[in-house]
Amino acid sequence: MIIVQPVPVTAAMLTASNVPETDAPAWTAGTYTLGTKRIYDHRVYEVIVSSTTARPDVGAVATPPSWLDLGATNRFKMFDQIISTQTVYAAEVDVSITPATVVNAAAFFGLSGNSITLTMTDPGEGVVYTETRSLQDNTIIIDWYTYFFEEIAFLPDMVFLGLPAYGSATINAIVDGGAGDAKVGEVIIGKQRTLGVSNFGTSVSIIDYSVKSTDDFGNTVITTRAYSKRADYDVTVETASVAAVQKALADVRTTPTVFIGDENRPETVVYGFYKQFNIVLSTPSISDCSIEVEGLV
Repeated sequence: MIIVQPVPVTAAMLTASNVPETDAPAWTAGTYTLGTKRIYDHRVYEVIVSSTTARPDVGAVATPPSWLDLGATNRFKMFDQIISTQTVYAAEVDVSITPATVVNAAAFFGLSGNSITLTMTDPGEGVVYTETRSLQDNTIIIDWYTYFFEEIAFLPDMVFLGLPAYGSATINAIVDGGAGDAKVGEVIIGKQRTLGVSNFGTSVSIIDYSVKSTDDFGNTVITTRAYSKRADYDVTVETASVAAVQKALADVRTTPTVFIGDENRPETVVYGFYKQFNIVLSTPSISDCSIEVEGLV
């Protein structure tokens, strides 16, 4: 069981991106009328009053509001802590992040594309890590029939653990969309920490936010909405490390965190918050821990 404590990606840390920030013109001081859209601090705002001179972030929280926050720009949607809002660009998404601190893990959620390439480059030593992974999911291919006739499936999530610990390295990620659009829902970089060993008995599911309503005549209308992943981890931890595990979980109680049961089992990788955890001091050497995690949409 591994958690990745995120290092928030700021605009200063995003040192390169091939995704243009052209969702709307940049905001400058002036008078704006109803329906006008402007970008301020990498977020898109729309005027919802007849006219306003307020700065968008100020107007959005005013009473009554004069601007409506529509969310991050396309370039920054991959860093907004919302998996379902994706950065989308033709052919590939190519970004470089310089965190200026030691990170040894990266996680990607809401992916759509053929492959992802991660490269770490240190100013002094050059390329210290590079790996390309296919996003094609072949686990359903079990015989010749499924090989020829099963639809091609793709992995939406990917994690890279054990990256070299360089404090000044730049992390470059390229998602190859092939002939279509490349999409990235969320990018998390940070420091990984091992809590224990995940066991069989861990359960995974989803929480569906779609609405299904049935009228008096039995007609059902389904409003499709997003869903989030959920996992109940069964973990064995060393009894001598229980206090450290307890503190590690306490430290991320209000921070969206990547929880990894097994990096080779994407169903056990969840980005979100734990709802609760419980540690039973079972024996002097090992203890049993359960962690209930609810993912972000």
